[in-house]
Amino acid sequence: MTAPAAIAYAERAARLGIESGAVPELRAHYGKHRQQHFEIFAPAKLAAGRPICIFFHGGAWIHGRVEWLRFMAPHVTGMGAIFVAASYRLAPRHRWPAQFEDAGAAVEAALGVAKRFGGDPDRVVLSGHSAGGHLAMLTALRKHAAPCLTLSAPLDLRYGDVAADSLQGRVYKYLLAERAQDVDASPICFAQQARASIDLTWGEDDFPHVVDSNQRMLIALRNAGAEVTSARVPGATHFDTHLALADAACPWYASLDRAFTR
Repeated sequence: MTAPAAIAYAERAARLGIESGAVPELRAHYGKHRQQHFEIFAPAKLAAGRPICIFFHGGAWIHGRVEWLRFMAPHVTGMGAIFVAASYRLAPRHRWPAQFEDAGAAVEAALGVAKRFGGDPDRVVLSGHSAGGHLAMLTALRKHAAPCLTLSAPLDLRYGDVAADSLQGRVYKYLLAERAQDVDASPICFAQQARASIDLTWGEDDFPHVVDSNQRMLIALRNAGAEVTSARVPGATHFDTHLALADAACPWYASLDRAFTR
């Protein structure tokens, strides 16, 4: 997948958000840095006990905006749930574990704020696309035991001796402060800590390392006795798996609805 494809994805996601007409109920910061923020979208009618979906944007940990997620908001709130679009500090200016620390802090802050709109912190689902899915999974395994749904997430960052300018090598070049952190940053290394349901989704034409890590993560979670489901989207690229959520009939929303009840 080329850089132009990533740019096209970002432009398409932002445009879908504008077309959806989604307007956040609240924009909030959970830290002093401008990237430590989230947006909350809620159903029009206030009611107690609403489930919460916290979704982290992708962008290879070095790019990304919450605006890429807004197109999802009407579909999630239409399910009677609260949607939180979350961001985090980006590399290379901020090296690992800044992103992981921010993901945990964002979840705690968002759950507190969501209560204002009837959100139930005991009915939260963590999710994200690509790098955002990676952070959601690691947070669900290591910090906040909640159901987790990932989309095209790289779940094993232990790439070893790879070219610095390859997709895998960029993890060492831009994200990690030290190469040895690739274990600490790999969700697959913490599969045995799964305490809630997990759903893995990737594209048939996804990045090879994403496909491989999801397939191995599926096995690792099953071996750990976790409740796990998976879906390989036919013909879908790395970016298609997220853009498909523009359709309210996308099976991912049915998976989200099931996760709310677990």
